[in-house]
Amino acid sequence: MKKVIAIMLFLLFVQAALRASECYHYHTKTTYKIVHVKGSPFLEITVMDPNGISMEHQRCISMLQVGNDVKMINRNGDNMLLMDDDAYYLLASEFSDVNQVTPVKIADRKDVQATFDADLLYMHGKWFSFSFDPYAKKITKTATKLFPDKPIVLAQFQNRRYLLKDDKHIYCYEGTQLTAEIIEGLNPATIQCLKLENNEDKYLLTDGNTAYIYDVSIFEQMDVTESLLSLDLKRPFTVKEVARNWLNSFVDFNDGNIWCYISAGLDLQDGTTAYLYPVKARWLNEQHEFINKEGKIYYNGWDLINDQPPMNLKAVAQPRLLEITASGFYFDGTAFYKDQDGEGTLEPVTWLNKDSKFVNGVYSYQKGIPNFFDDGRQLVFDDNNTLAKKRTIAHQSVLKDLKLAYAYDDKLLIENKEIPNSADRESMELLGSTVDVIEGCDGGRGQIPVVIEYNYFFRDKNHIYGYHSGDQALTLIKTVVPHTIEKDNYEQLRELKKKMLD
Repeated sequence: MKKVIAIMLFLLFVQAALRASECYHYHTKTTYKIVHVKGSPFLEITVMDPNGISMEHQRCISMLQVGNDVKMINRNGDNMLLMDDDAYYLLASEFSDVNQVTPVKIADRKDVQATFDADLLYMHGKWFSFSFDPYAKKITKTATKLFPDKPIVLAQFQNRRYLLKDDKHIYCYEGTQLTAEIIEGLNPATIQCLKLENNEDKYLLTDGNTAYIYDVSIFEQMDVTESLLSLDLKRPFTVKEVARNWLNSFVDFNDGNIWCYISAGLDLQDGTTAYLYPVKARWLNEQHEFINKEGKIYYNGWDLINDQPPMNLKAVAQPRLLEITASGFYFDGTAFYKDQDGEGTLEPVTWLNKDSKFVNGVYSYQKGIPNFFDDGRQLVFDDNNTLAKKRTIAHQSVLKDLKLAYAYDDKLLIENKEIPNSADRESMELLGSTVDVIEGCDGGRGQIPVVIEYNYFFRDKNHIYGYHSGDQALTLIKTVVPHTIEKDNYEQLRELKKKMLD
């Protein structure tokens, strides 16, 4: 027994050590863009912070043997399909140690009637896939085994997965394959394709006669036609709406019922399993996230089906107007409410008034601003979305959104702290931001703190200002004329950083 316990403790220790590993680059995203420098095409590669604005790094690689009018048609990872006036090209390469790249010509432009994804070209009545072996310097051209001549995208997902249709069939297609798969039994002329889950894995496919729940993550379909018929849904099936809240999906077939989607299935008395189950009910209001069943209000579809206790709205002034806000709080036009215990009993959030507006914070690595509320007189930060407020900041002016900061009065809220703002608030705007990676990883076991610092640059009608993480105020950059700086110009931002530190 002691040996078993010791092994378990060791495994827990190993798992904890693995979880502790952290690197900044786990959270960044790389973007690619074709730009022109002195009339010549370059591939611009930018590593972006999680906030989507701050640039950790950017460089440009010269592109050889393509026209100056070259465009990026599509991209998948490092595979790029390019086109200029004369030809189509494939750019499939690692860019870490090169200063120039030569896209490989794969077809004359006059021979290509259509393209799909980053590697399929429709030529002479047939779809072909192209791949490039950088070691053998060889292009491989392969005819697809099955692909619709004129594909229409019904839905597109991560990992190059698609649901497609043409005038004959419905298809699923994965970009790593050279063939699409026909989803049998569906009429493309009447097909409806509707997302069932917020994570985009499950879709409802119906042509009015047949209905599938389709799992895109594994390309697997479940025929729910007989289940719907056994629950008295009449053909043709016509989906009026699929509504979703944080917990559930509901399907409205316009038959007087609201059909609750139960992803794990609902076992019925006849021994069958239903994944869509009807309840005689209606939407509470136009938001379509609450359901009114005989005067009882539900949020959870499982509770609705099983006649569990409804939501307790005794403290809500106007239950019929109740909606869920982006903040996670409920609102009825007069007050905000919170389901504090998770049991459906709403309690007033007394520190918010009806004029409070939810404001998105800034999601930057280590230096963000949490979401907050603004009622025109104060900024209010809650304590992890509970009924307790954490702090307030009084203000008199209108709040100005600067993307990575907020300006009000003569103050600036940046990196979740308030500093003096010496810029003209009315004309102030964000020029861009860069990232300094002081320590990118924690060493694998958390023994080294990950340290990331940001540089922010703003301008008003008169000047340019800089701010570096930890500073107590903006730095006036006197030697640069504001209108000479382009927004999000990485090289200019680097020069501004040098001047800010001088």
